[in-house]
Amino acid sequence: MNTFALQKIEEIAGRLEVFKLTENGKCEYDDFERGIEAEGTYISELTTIQVRLHEMAELKSLPETKFRDITPSKKEKVKEYEVKTKHLRVYLIHDVPNGRVIICAGKKTSQKKDIKHFREVKKRYLENKL
Repeated sequence: MNTFALQKIEEIAGRLEVFKLTENGKCEYDDFERGIEAEGTYISELTTIQVRLHEMAELKSLPETKFRDITPSKKEKVKEYEVKTKHLRVYLIHDVPNGRVIICAGKKTSQKKDIKHFREVKKRYLENKL
């Protein structure tokens, strides 16, 4: 059985709290950030992602080109979101009563695979929460 935990992202302060999901002690979002920093290619876009996450936490209205609802159907109880830049994507959910939870991230080139993975992790997390 997987062990999930939420880590509050203190740097993102707003009316909504923002968390990173860890599964068995591993945070995919932290791994993603480290990978982007090591590559050195999209560091400015990583900063832009942080700004957009802060704006989201402040409940600011963002255009769909920066932040969009990717929930597959209206029947879903847990909303899914994508924060995006030209090349980077961050996938998160709205987890009541906690706030927004970053599950994973990726590049635009692997978007379909990343969304599939995001939904698999989301499902495990929600099943574990019950």
